Amino acid sequence: MTKLTQGQTEIKAVNVIKVIGFDLDDTLWDVAPVIRSAEKTLSNWVISSFPQVKYGELQIKRARKKILQENPAIGFQFTRMRKAILKNIFEAGLKDPLIAEKLSQEGVEIFIKARSEVDLYPGVERTLKELAQKYELGIITNGNADITKLRISKYFNFSISAEKIGVPKPQPEIFLAALKQTKVNSNEFVYVGDDMVNDIDGAKNVGMATVWKKNNARQLNGNTVPDKVIDCIGDLPKAIQEIVNDRSFR
Repeated sequence: MTKLTQGQTEIKAVNVIKVIGFDLDDTLWDVAPVIRSAEKTLSNWVISSFPQVKYGELQIKRARKKILQENPAIGFQFTRMRKAILKNIFEAGLKDPLIAEKLSQEGVEIFIKARSEVDLYPGVERTLKELAQKYELGIITNGNADITKLRISKYFNFSISAEKIGVPKPQPEIFLAALKQTKVNSNEFVYVGDDMVNDIDGAKNVGMATVWKKNNARQLNGNTVPDKVIDCIGDLPKAIQEIVNDRSFR
């Protein structure tokens, strides 16, 4: 058996990828139709159950503006924001803060359930199943989809959201939280996403390798260059191997 020299061992260590992190919305599924459907489900519930409550685009915009003026930091905390909007609207229509609080929570649960009914891009589940046999997989997201309600949840070892951490991508804290949880170095972590700023710049700035999943709505407008670019998630295993191979020749 050939014994590796210290230099060879160090090179091998650098080449190792242990963890792959994923964005969710527009990376594993198309989010626009999901949000439209969830908002329609929520709207139908409010209007049919509480006809005395005025609920529409105008009321939502007014409530959002008021809430952001009072608490700007809530802007990226989508679940808290939606609950606050619902509570504001229910209070205006029902004149009872306690009932408004209860109904706003119920409304959020209805929305999140519908928001988590997604149609995966072709090849996503097959690719996650393949990658999960070799790597630890996880999620870093600014969104509020409930991953536990998806059939692909079994492939993920961790899930980190902006709402839980208190800061959104591309801030370094959310990526550093993933490194801390997985107990790996940044060069052992590959992050996959569709947004050049939130995903690629954010991950690159803490030393992670990155794979940009092409998104026609979000062209190459970031400040960093992704290590690899893929057209679909099915291309990811090859891209990961290419990252490892590229390191071998440095």
